[in-house]
Formats: sequence, structure tokens, C-alpha cells
Amino acid sequence: MSVSGGAVSWSALARLPRDPIALVIRALVAVAVFLLAVPIFALLSSSLSDVQSNDSGLTLANFQAVLAHPLFAPVAWNTLMLGAGTVAVMLVFAVPFAWLFTRSDLPRKDLLLALITVNVAIPSFLVAIGYIFLFNPSNGLANQVARDVFGLTTSPFNIYSLGWMIVLQGAALAAPAFFMIVPCLQAIDVALEEAAAASGVRRRMTTLRIVLPLAAPAILAAGAYYFIIAIEMFDYASMLGMPARIFVASTWLYQMINAGTGLPRYGEAAALGLLVAAGSLLVSLVYLWSIGKAARYAVVTGKRQRQQTLRLNAGAKITAWAFIFAYALFSFVLPVLMLLWASGQPFMQLPTPLALSRWSLEAYHEAFAQLPPLLYNNLIVMLAVPTISVALAACVAWAGARPLPTLPRKRGRENRFTLPRLRGRVGRGQRRGLDLFVMMAIAVPSIVSALGFLYFGLAIYRAIPIYTTVWLIVLAMSTRYLTWANRTISSNLLQVHPEIEEACATSGVRPGPTFVCVLLPTIGRALLYSWFWLALLSLRELTIPIMLARPDTAVLATAIWSLNSAGNPDVAAAMSMILVCITVVMVFLFHKVAGQREI
Repeated sequence: MSVSGGAVSWSALARLPRDPIALVIRALVAVAVFLLAVPIFALLSSSLSDVQSNDSGLTLANFQAVLAHPLFAPVAWNTLMLGAGTVAVMLVFAVPFAWLFTRSDLPRKDLLLALITVNVAIPSFLVAIGYIFLFNPSNGLANQVARDVFGLTTSPFNIYSLGWMIVLQGAALAAPAFFMIVPCLQAIDVALEEAAAASGVRRRMTTLRIVLPLAAPAILAAGAYYFIIAIEMFDYASMLGMPARIFVASTWLYQMINAGTGLPRYGEAAALGLLVAAGSLLVSLVYLWSIGKAARYAVVTGKRQRQQTLRLNAGAKITAWAFIFAYALFSFVLPVLMLLWASGQPFMQLPTPLALSRWSLEAYHEAFAQLPPLLYNNLIVMLAVPTISVALAACVAWAGARPLPTLPRKRGRENRFTLPRLRGRVGRGQRRGLDLFVMMAIAVPSIVSALGFLYFGLAIYRAIPIYTTVWLIVLAMSTRYLTWANRTISSNLLQVHPEIEEACATSGVRPGPTFVCVLLPTIGRALLYSWFWLALLSLRELTIPIMLARPDTAVLATAIWSLNSAGNPDVAAAMSMILVCITVVMVFLFHKVAGQREI
């Protein structure tokens, strides 16, 4: 018996004295667990040591310094408000979009899906730069119009505020939250709403009293998950908060490491990182509790009929599409247009015919001159990060979702194999513990994880000199995305019936070859989907590279951030448009490949 046209012979693999593939998988699972534990142990070690006094003893001085600092109370309050406000704005957009997509007969749902996908692909820090060009109190385009047209002496708009951070961040996270809420709303039987309508209950009350309560676990889980994402995002907090000295946990931690004057406060940064991780851990428990309670709200049975959609009248359809287009205009169309305009202007000015005639490609020439080393580093990151994350996540998902079968034994001289019992070498409790450990990794925010790998790189520098290389960024980002890839792959792996592995074991095939030659091709589309989205996330990631990158390891995201901070808005805008074009091309190519290729 062979697989892939004889490329891999099962009988040859079965005759091996051991199962080397299974040993490699177990080693990769151990590597994944180690990498997930690195940030916490590195932060714990650094926070309990006094680096400046060279004292090897343990101390709580770093925690005392952080808690007694005058910025601690306002930073804690700003961080809480940023997380809660972002989730509120996110749900205002995500829940109606998910309901329209799953529960209604809204025309051209493919267009809605395309707009949501584009919003996910556009990097958040580019949106922030676009709105800075529009609402900067000194020379923002909207403020120039207000002063010239209405004769105002002050600027009516100020982008540098906590409120703008909340609104823009919530709009950005609405798109990924949409994909988290949609599956739950699709599973709710429309017969419940039809029964309510037959009883004379209005559609608004039906949605509020029936649909939303049934979807409550998914909505609560999305809120808890993206609360953690909101307080860890560095994009809006750094670009809209730091110029006005409005600090949240992520920007305060960054300032401790990259102090303008004095030495970096590594110990206090580690203590702050652990405090943030502890708070995120409490929120992640809400996320896990929400997932665990989802079974109590199950309404899908084996007798369920084909899903039907609710009809909208003409006015409702017009209102829905107006809401959708307003969101698209606000979330990515307007800022991208501002980037395009700013990239051709030496300074921000109104779009008059004279200004349009002066629009030039000079900034693009300078941006392209800086591009080769940035693209080289980005290419390494985009290829290595998804490959490492998907490979580790696939091994962890298999170890967590499947009991590893025992090896078949030979009898006599002939190659006779007994059917192994599917009792795990990894026990059920250990498998649950592994899955929980991987899921709990979301409690460590990106900037905290990056700080942990910064300490890890310093600790192993003499043995493995990766501290000043792009590979430290690859390691940190691969670990950060491992949890996301694991959830995607695990959900698909659970849909593969264990009898496939039992049939392979009956034929004398060991677990390792079964995993590589049977299970991985079966979930190939999930692997491709995960690889692509992780490559896209790696391209647009700013938080981890901004903590670990050096001048020779900079990527596009950090270069754009540095150019904008250094007062080169036209070059930053030009490089931003290049990044937008690369992102759009990647999404287009993926849709072509995913739609035509059979995995």
C-alpha cells in the first residue's frame, strides 16, 4: 500500500524498528511548550532581580517601584477604558454585520464579506497614520478646512486623544470579531424566530430576546478575547497617545525599555509585563468559561431543516448597506485616500488644483531606495513565521486532540502486526492540560511576550547569538501566533474521525506516518488557510518588531513607524501605500489559489 502515487510506502515505514516521525512530533510539542513558557519565565526572572545592584538575590523592589509610580494609576485606568471602550465599539459593528450576513436576505453578501476581509488586511498603524494626516491639530486636512472655511482660530479636531484611540481600535477589531461571531449565529435555527413572529412578537424584540441571548456565549467570548487584544495593541496607542503623553500599559512598557534619557528599566518593565499578563489571565478565564457554557445554549439537532433567512424590506436593505458603506469609508477607505494624497505632497495642504499639479513621486523614489533590506527581512519573517507556527501547532493539535496509539508488535519472523489499542501515551488529563496551556498563552499580550523574548535573547546570546538578528523576531512572532494556528487546526482535526487512524493501524502503519501521510493532507485546506493568514499578520505586525528590531533588522512596519515619528510624513505615506499594495496583492493571490487548487 502506498500514498501519493508510491512516493511514500506504508509497508516500508511500518518495517522500521522505531517510529522516528512520532519521536520528531513529540520533540516539536516539547519545543512548542518551551517557547510558550519562555516569556513568563524570562519576565519572572527579570522582575525578581535587581539588575543595577548586581545582587543575585530575589527582590520585590521592581513591583514596588511600578505600583508606587505616579503613572501607575492613570495608566491602569487608561488601559481599562481602552479595553472596555474598544470592545463596546467593536460589538456595535461586528454583531449587526454578523446578523445581516447570517440571518437576513441582504443582497450581495459577497461584497460585505469582501469589505470585511479588506479591513482585516489593512494594517492598523496605516489607518492611524491616515487619520493623523486628516485630524492632526496643527496641519490636519480637516482642521485646515475648518479654519479656512469657517474662520476658526483653533483646531476643532484633535486626533491625539483616548477617545479616538478607542473608536479607531474598535472599528479595526470589528472585522476579525465578525468572523468569530458568524459561526454561532449560523447555527441558530430560524424556526425560533418564525415561531416568535407567528405569536405576534416584533422582529426587534425577537432579536433582543431570542437570537442575542442564544449567541451570548460567542459574543462574550469575542469580547473577552478582543479585550486582551485591545490592551496589547501598540499601533494606535503609540501613534495617537504618546504624542499627547496619554499612556496605556503597552506604551508605558515601551517607554521603560526605550527611555530617551537614562538607562532602560528592564526590571520594572518585566514587573509591569507580569502585572498586565495577570490581568489578561483573569479576562482569559472569562473567555474559557464562555466557551464552556456554549453547550447549554445548543439549539442544533439532527432534525434541523435547511437554514432559511429572514426577509428585509427595501428600507431596511438600504439602511443596512448605508451602515456597511459608512463603516468601510471610516475604517479604511478614507485613511488610505489620505495616505495616497500625503505621499505626493511635501507638506499637508488642501486638495486644490494647484496642490494637485504639484503632486509628485519624489517620496516614492526615496521609499524604494530604502526598500531592499526591508523587503529582505520581511520575506524571511513572512516565510519562517507561518511555517514554524503551523508546524508546531499541527503537532500540538494532534497531541492534544488525539491519543497517541501504541506501536504494533511483531510476532515470530513474519511482519504480523496486532491492532493497537488507542490508549494514549499522553494521558487524557495531560492532553487537556496541554490544550489549556496553549489556550492560556493568549493571556500574555504581544508586547509582554516580545519583552520576554528580549530577555531570553540576552540570556542565550553567548551560546546562540540571535539577539541582534531577525531570527529573534521570527521566534517571538512564531510563538505568539502558535495559539491562533492551534485553535484553527484543532477544530479541523476534530472533524476527522479516529477510524481513519484505526484503519491505518490495522494495516500496520505507525502513528507518525499516519499523521504525515493521511491526517495532514486531509486537513490541508486548514493548513493553507492558517499559513496564509499568519503570513499576512506577519507582514502587518508592528508590536513585536518594534520591541525587537534593530536598524539592520527593521521591517516595513517599523520603518514606516520610524519615518512618521522622525518627521518624514511623505516618505512614511509612500511606504505605507507600497505596503497596502503588497497586502492587496497577497489577498488576491490567495483567493485565486484557494479557489482553484485542490488540497
